[in-house]
Amino acid sequence: MKLALISDSAAALRACLRLARQLRQAGVEVTLITAPGPPSRFPHFPRPADPPARALVLEPLAAAVSELMDHLDGAGVFLEADTLQPFLAAHRQAARLRGRAPRPLFSGPLLPLVGDALSADLLPRLGYDLICLHGSAQVEELGWLIRGTTHADQANVAIGLWTVPSEPIGLALSEQPQVLVLEQRDLPASAREKALLYRRLQDLALASPGWTVRLQPDYSLPSDPELWEETTLAWHHRQDESRPANLQLGDHEDLPLSLMQAWACLGISSPWLLSAMVWGKPTAVLGDYGIRTEFDGPLFFGSGLMRRLADCQPLDHLLAAPPANPGWLADLGWAIADGPWRLKRQLEALAR
Repeated sequence: MKLALISDSAAALRACLRLARQLRQAGVEVTLITAPGPPSRFPHFPRPADPPARALVLEPLAAAVSELMDHLDGAGVFLEADTLQPFLAAHRQAARLRGRAPRPLFSGPLLPLVGDALSADLLPRLGYDLICLHGSAQVEELGWLIRGTTHADQANVAIGLWTVPSEPIGLALSEQPQVLVLEQRDLPASAREKALLYRRLQDLALASPGWTVRLQPDYSLPSDPELWEETTLAWHHRQDESRPANLQLGDHEDLPLSLMQAWACLGISSPWLLSAMVWGKPTAVLGDYGIRTEFDGPLFFGSGLMRRLADCQPLDHLLAAPPANPGWLADLGWAIADGPWRLKRQLEALAR
C-alpha cells in the first residue's frame, strides 16, 4: 500500500512523521508532503537518520490535483481547518476531469480532544472518506455529532493515541528528584497570569529545596532570548536575578529526554501530560484555572489527577500520588495497540 500524508503546519508535520513511522511497521510505503515555508517553520522535517518516508515540499492544493495522487492508494490530509474542504473538493474534481476515481482521503484530530473542542475540529473533516479518531470516547462523540444529519454514515476508525509520544526512551531517572513543569504557549494567556504562575513556581521550588523544578516549554522558543515574550515563563525566569538555584529552565528540543528523566510532572493541559502518564510518571493536572474548554481542561476530566498547585507541596507527596484512571486512558485510545493495521485495513476496504 502507498499513502501520502499531507500537512501545512509544524504540529501536523510532527504528527505525520509519527504516523509514517507507525505505518511503515505495518508495511505501508509513505510519502510526506508539506507546504513550503522557512526552515524554522518545520524544525524536524525530516531527520536524515532512518527517515520514515520520502518527503516532498508542495502546496497542499497543488497536491490535491496532482497526478501524483493517481499512483497512491490513499492520502491523509492534516491541514488547517479552512483548507480541508477545498482540498477535498479540488481532488475529487481533478479526478473526475482526468476520468480517474478519486483516492480515498482520511483525516482526523491531531490531539485527543473532547467536547466542544472536538466538535469544532471534526466539523471541517466531515465528508472525508475516513476520519481517524483516537479512542472510544471520540468515536462516541462523533456519533452524537452526526446523528440525524446528512453525515450520519461518516466512516471512522479508532487508531489509538497516534500523535502522542508514548514509547519510553529508556533513560534512568535524574540523580536529584526533578519535577517537570510543562508550559504551553498560551496557557495562561496574559502576561499578568504568567507572572503569577512564575511566582507560585518560585514558591514551589523554595518549599522543596531537595528537588529541581524544571520549567519546560512544550513549544519552541526563539533562539534569541531578547525575543522571548512576557507571556512565557522563560522571560520571567531570565528577568529573575534572585531565582532559587533549583528553579531551572528547560529547552523544547530536550523535552522527551527531560520527561523520561523526571521523577514527576505538572501541567495545565499539555498533550505531553499523556506521555507522562503512560510512561508511569506521577502526574498532576493543575486545576487552578478550572475545567475550561479554551484550556482543553475537559480532556482531563475523569483522569483522577486534577489538583491545585498549592496541593503539590511538598513535592515528595507527588511520588505517592495514584496513577491515572486506567478506564479513562483506555477510552482515550491507550488500549489500542494495532492502530496502523486498523487504518490499513479500512483503507484497503475503501479501495475495493
